[in-house]
Amino acid sequence: MATAKKIKPAAKALHYTAEKIHPTAFIHERATVYGDIAMGEYSSLWPGVVVRADMNAFVLGKYVNIQDNSTLHSDSKRGITIGDYTLVGHHAMIHGCTIGRGVLIGIGSVILDDAQIGDGAMITAGCMIRGGTKIPPQALVTPDGSSIRIFENKARTTYTIAGSLEYVELAGRMQKGVWGPFSREEESAFLARAKEIWDSIKGS
Repeated sequence: MATAKKIKPAAKALHYTAEKIHPTAFIHERATVYGDIAMGEYSSLWPGVVVRADMNAFVLGKYVNIQDNSTLHSDSKRGITIGDYTLVGHHAMIHGCTIGRGVLIGIGSVILDDAQIGDGAMITAGCMIRGGTKIPPQALVTPDGSSIRIFENKARTTYTIAGSLEYVELAGRMQKGVWGPFSREEESAFLARAKEIWDSIKGS
Protein backbone atom coordinates (compact mmCIF):
# COMPACT_ATOMS: atom_id res chain seq x y z
CA MET A 1 0.00 0.00 0.00
CA ALA A 2 1.44 3.33 -1.05
CA THR A 3 2.31 5.80 1.67
CA ALA A 4 0.60 9.15 1.34
CA LYS A 5 2.98 12.00 0.71
CA LYS A 6 3.00 14.88 3.14
CA ILE A 7 2.10 18.13 1.49
CA LYS A 8 4.15 21.11 2.60
CA PRO A 9 1.90 24.07 3.47
CA ALA A 10 2.21 26.98 1.08
CA ALA A 11 4.08 29.99 2.39
CA LYS A 12 1.78 32.67 3.71
CA ALA A 13 1.38 35.35 1.07
CA LEU A 14 2.33 38.87 2.06
CA HIS A 15 -0.16 41.45 0.85
CA TYR A 16 2.16 44.42 1.21
CA THR A 17 5.47 45.70 -0.19
CA ALA A 18 7.79 43.68 2.05
CA GLU A 19 10.83 44.92 0.11
CA LYS A 20 10.12 48.44 1.46
CA ILE A 21 10.14 47.34 5.10
CA HIS A 22 13.48 47.93 6.86
CA PRO A 23 14.91 44.72 8.38
CA THR A 24 14.86 46.25 11.88
CA ALA A 25 11.17 47.23 11.66
CA PHE A 26 8.69 45.31 13.81
CA ILE A 27 5.23 44.26 12.63
CA HIS A 28 3.28 42.44 15.32
CA GLU A 29 1.65 39.23 14.14
CA ARG A 30 -1.77 40.66 14.99
CA ALA A 31 -1.32 43.83 12.95
CA THR A 32 -3.02 43.85 9.54
CA VAL A 33 -1.06 45.35 6.65
CA TYR A 34 -2.04 45.69 2.99
CA GLY A 35 -0.62 47.57 0.04
CA ASP A 36 2.23 49.92 -0.73
CA ILE A 37 3.91 50.73 2.58
CA ALA A 38 7.48 51.67 3.43
CA MET A 39 8.79 51.48 7.02
CA GLY A 40 12.07 52.96 8.16
CA GLU A 41 14.50 51.47 10.64
CA TYR A 42 13.13 50.51 14.06
CA SER A 43 9.59 51.56 13.15
CA SER A 44 6.79 49.39 14.56
CA LEU A 45 3.15 48.35 14.15
CA TRP A 46 1.43 46.97 17.25
CA PRO A 47 -1.48 44.57 17.91
CA GLY A 48 -4.75 45.46 16.23
CA VAL A 49 -3.22 48.10 13.94
CA VAL A 50 -4.71 48.23 10.43
CA VAL A 51 -2.62 49.76 7.63
CA ARG A 52 -4.51 49.69 4.33
CA ALA A 53 -2.39 51.31 1.65
CA ASP A 54 -4.47 49.91 -1.20
CA MET A 55 -5.02 53.17 -3.10
CA ASN A 56 -1.86 55.16 -2.43
CA ALA A 57 1.61 54.82 -0.92
CA PHE A 58 2.34 55.21 2.79
CA VAL A 59 5.80 56.16 4.08
CA LEU A 60 6.70 55.73 7.75
CA GLY A 61 10.07 57.14 8.78
CA LYS A 62 12.53 55.65 11.23
CA TYR A 63 11.60 55.06 14.88
CA VAL A 64 7.89 55.62 14.14
CA ASN A 65 5.47 53.58 16.24
CA ILE A 66 1.80 53.01 15.48
CA GLN A 67 0.16 51.73 18.64
CA ASP A 68 -2.63 49.24 19.28
CA ASN A 69 -5.86 49.45 17.27
CA SER A 70 -4.92 52.52 15.23
CA THR A 71 -5.91 52.70 11.56
CA LEU A 72 -4.09 54.20 8.57
CA HIS A 73 -5.92 54.63 5.25
CA SER A 74 -6.20 57.05 2.32
CA ASP A 75 -7.89 57.48 -1.04
CA SER A 76 -6.55 57.66 -4.59
CA LYS A 77 -5.66 61.37 -4.38
CA ARG A 78 -3.19 61.27 -1.50
CA GLY A 79 -1.05 58.92 0.59
CA ILE A 80 0.28 59.17 4.13
CA THR A 81 3.69 60.39 5.25
CA ILE A 82 4.80 60.10 8.90
CA GLY A 83 8.16 61.56 9.88
CA ASP A 84 10.93 60.08 12.01
CA TYR A 85 10.43 59.58 15.77
CA THR A 86 6.67 60.15 15.61
CA LEU A 87 4.45 58.35 18.12
CA VAL A 88 0.86 57.47 17.19
CA GLY A 89 -1.15 56.50 20.27
CA HIS A 90 -3.84 53.83 20.65
CA HIS A 91 -7.08 53.99 18.63
CA ALA A 92 -5.96 56.87 16.42
CA MET A 93 -7.33 57.33 12.88
CA ILE A 94 -4.85 58.63 10.31
CA HIS A 95 -6.33 59.34 6.87
CA GLY A 96 -4.50 60.80 3.87
CA CYS A 97 -2.36 63.33 5.74
CA THR A 98 1.21 64.47 6.34
CA ILE A 99 2.71 64.21 9.82
CA GLY A 100 6.13 65.64 10.61
CA ARG A 101 9.02 64.42 12.74
CA GLY A 102 8.82 63.96 16.49
CA VAL A 103 5.05 64.38 16.57
CA LEU A 104 2.67 62.96 19.16
CA ILE A 105 -0.73 61.83 17.92
CA GLY A 106 -2.63 61.24 21.15
CA ILE A 107 -4.98 58.38 22.00
CA GLY A 108 -8.20 58.41 20.00
CA SER A 109 -7.25 61.37 17.82
CA VAL A 110 -8.42 61.68 14.20
CA ILE A 111 -6.25 63.29 11.50
CA LEU A 112 -8.09 63.77 8.21
CA ASP A 113 -7.27 64.31 4.53
CA ASP A 114 -4.63 66.88 3.62
CA ALA A 115 -3.99 67.89 7.21
CA GLN A 116 -0.37 68.86 7.84
CA ILE A 117 1.15 68.42 11.29
CA GLY A 118 4.42 70.30 11.82
CA ASP A 119 7.57 68.84 13.34
CA GLY A 120 7.45 68.41 17.09
CA ALA A 121 3.74 69.15 17.51
CA MET A 122 1.71 67.39 20.22
CA ILE A 123 -1.85 66.45 19.30
CA THR A 124 -3.32 65.47 22.64
CA ALA A 125 -5.86 62.69 23.21
CA GLY A 126 -9.22 62.97 21.51
CA CYS A 127 -8.45 65.73 19.01
CA MET A 128 -10.23 65.98 15.66
CA ILE A 129 -7.88 67.55 13.10
CA ARG A 130 -10.12 68.31 10.15
CA GLY A 131 -9.12 68.04 6.52
CA GLY A 132 -6.72 70.68 5.27
CA THR A 133 -5.80 71.94 8.75
CA LYS A 134 -2.18 73.04 9.20
CA ILE A 135 -0.69 72.66 12.68
CA PRO A 136 2.49 74.71 13.29
CA PRO A 137 5.72 73.03 14.41
CA GLN A 138 5.98 72.49 18.18
CA ALA A 139 2.34 73.46 18.73
CA LEU A 140 0.35 71.89 21.57
CA VAL A 141 -3.17 71.02 20.39
CA THR A 142 -6.04 70.20 22.75
CA PRO A 143 -9.72 69.37 22.17
CA ASP A 144 -12.24 72.19 22.61
CA GLY A 145 -15.72 70.78 22.19
CA SER A 146 -16.17 70.10 18.47
CA SER A 147 -13.06 72.13 17.66
CA ILE A 148 -9.45 72.38 18.86
CA ARG A 149 -7.22 74.91 20.60
CA ILE A 150 -3.69 75.51 19.33
CA PHE A 151 -0.96 76.74 21.67
CA GLU A 152 2.12 77.61 19.64
CA ASN A 153 5.56 76.52 20.85
CA LYS A 154 4.15 74.71 23.91
CA ALA A 155 4.83 71.09 22.91
CA ARG A 156 7.22 69.00 25.02
CA THR A 157 8.70 67.23 22.03
CA THR A 158 11.60 65.54 23.79
CA TYR A 159 9.09 63.42 25.73
CA THR A 160 7.49 62.27 22.48
CA ILE A 161 10.85 61.29 21.03
CA ALA A 162 11.79 59.53 24.27
CA GLY A 163 8.55 57.56 23.94
CA SER A 164 9.52 56.52 20.43
CA LEU A 165 12.87 55.29 21.70
CA GLU A 166 11.09 53.32 24.42
CA TYR A 167 8.96 51.59 21.79
CA VAL A 168 12.06 50.36 19.99
CA GLU A 169 13.13 48.71 23.23
CA LEU A 170 9.61 47.38 23.83
CA ALA A 171 9.58 45.74 20.40
CA GLY A 172 12.85 43.99 21.18
CA ARG A 173 11.58 42.89 24.58
CA MET A 174 8.34 41.54 23.15
CA GLN A 175 10.19 39.36 20.67
CA LYS A 176 12.26 37.94 23.54
CA GLY A 177 9.32 37.50 25.92
CA VAL A 178 10.69 40.03 28.39
CA TRP A 179 8.23 42.12 30.40
CA GLY A 180 8.43 44.76 33.10
CA PRO A 181 8.88 48.49 33.66
CA PHE A 182 11.85 50.52 32.58
CA SER A 183 14.26 51.57 35.29
CA ARG A 184 14.80 55.22 36.17
CA GLU A 185 18.23 54.97 34.61
CA GLU A 186 16.75 53.67 31.34
CA GLU A 187 14.12 56.42 31.26
CA SER A 188 16.77 59.07 31.90
CA ALA A 189 18.87 57.66 29.08
CA PHE A 190 15.89 57.76 26.67
CA LEU A 191 15.22 61.39 27.56
CA ALA A 192 18.86 62.44 27.23
CA ARG A 193 19.10 60.85 23.80
CA ALA A 194 15.75 62.38 22.81
CA LYS A 195 17.05 65.87 23.61
CA GLU A 196 20.02 65.28 21.30
CA ILE A 197 17.75 64.01 18.52
CA TRP A 198 15.35 66.94 18.80
CA ASP A 199 18.23 69.43 18.73
CA SER A 200 19.45 67.72 15.55
CA ILE A 201 15.99 67.88 13.95
CA LYS A 202 15.59 71.57 14.78
CA GLY A 203 19.01 72.28 13.30
CA SER A 204 18.34 70.46 10.03
